[in-house]
Amino acid sequence: MCVDEVLRNDQHQNITGVSNEMEQKGPNQLEDTVKSLLKQRSMSLRTLSKRTDIDVASISRMLSGKQKANPDYLQRIAVELDVPADELFRAAGFDVGRTKSQDSLDFVRELLNGQEFSKQAIEMELAKYEDYARTDEGANLIVEKFLEKRQQVSGTGAFIEQLDKMYNGFLDSNSDEERCILGSGLLYFVLSTDMIPDYIFPIGYIDDALAIQITWNRFLLIHRTTNE
Repeated sequence: MCVDEVLRNDQHQNITGVSNEMEQKGPNQLEDTVKSLLKQRSMSLRTLSKRTDIDVASISRMLSGKQKANPDYLQRIAVELDVPADELFRAAGFDVGRTKSQDSLDFVRELLNGQEFSKQAIEMELAKYEDYARTDEGANLIVEKFLEKRQQVSGTGAFIEQLDKMYNGFLDSNSDEERCILGSGLLYFVLSTDMIPDYIFPIGYIDDALAIQITWNRFLLIHRTTNE
């Protein structure tokens, strides 16, 4: 696990993340909250199940507390019920809404608890994309998809700046090796193979951010070696 490394980067680069498990600290009021919202919308649990693509039995177990609340499920349910995700997270007993830096880091640690999320796994994906970036198809895909995906990430910060630098470097570099390295990170970003869903924004881009950081560090190493 590389959680501590990611969290250190978060302090300097505004990177956050999510997993499918986190510690529930408060009382679980999720069942009452969701049932009330369903009643207000004249929606059945079975209809909610179909719209969220979550098994109705799983929803029932989660609401009753027999199964630990899944942040992914809560996010999907919040979308269908048209309520802020924080409302369901709080109802499920999660401590959210803190703004101080250390509190934010503690929240990320809770979210990452139990996640099969590692630097090694991302590096393996990047290696695959590096081979693909060598092909015309891979290069064309980056040009076609990057700007569209880039527009989906609102705001500013180190993550966005590095993305833009990598894309410009990919377009301008005369080195095949540098282009392949940069291309691997860009392909990871534009293709829908994330280990953490991007729709859980802004905390859904942590694997993208780590992939970009790994790629950028590799690029700088190669670039410096080449120009010495």
